[in-house]
Amino acid sequence: MDTRSAAQQSTATVRGRVGIGVPIKTRRASAAYATRSVVTPVLAPGSELRNVVVYLKDAPARPAPPIRAEIRQRDENFFPRVVAVPVGSTVDFPNDDDIFHNVFSLSRVKSFNLGRYAHGKSASIRFDKPGIVKVFCDIHSHMTATVVVFNHPWFVVPTEDGAFSLADLPAGDRDLSAWHERLGDTTLRLRLEAGRETPAEFVLPVPAQ
Repeated sequence: MDTRSAAQQSTATVRGRVGIGVPIKTRRASAAYATRSVVTPVLAPGSELRNVVVYLKDAPARPAPPIRAEIRQRDENFFPRVVAVPVGSTVDFPNDDDIFHNVFSLSRVKSFNLGRYAHGKSASIRFDKPGIVKVFCDIHSHMTATVVVFNHPWFVVPTEDGAFSLADLPAGDRDLSAWHERLGDTTLRLRLEAGRETPAEFVLPVPAQ
């Protein structure tokens, strides 16, 4: 048995899906009683699932290779709004708009101000500590993004249909969380068995207004 096969036999895999339950604001009439109505929950659009990060919550620290990621400034918004990276990674912030933007954060994990710069310009910052970093533009207060920095490799952003997979996880009783930029953490307690795949299904609850 080669080294890779031995590692796969001693670690676990999780595969699953994330959904977001969103109450509809309008009500539909009940067939039984004309004066009554009920609220029908639906799922959020797939694009909203790109603002979720699934990760091993109780993970031991383990270095992962740093990457270079990108959050673009376009149509007076950040795209994507959420990026997940290992410690030591660099995020670029190119400006695609025909107006000036600024990128800054007052987060304790990483505080910075990249200044104001014009269309076609870009600035970058390296993230050297784990945690959640909220990013803003001081010209356009509605612009927000989040960089989630991990000191281990067990995290992933789901696809637009909510699917995700995490491999080479340490076996045992573990907490797997799905974090959303506005909804926070939803956590499942899972028993991960070495050499096996464990299913995990998240529905992130949105409080009714």
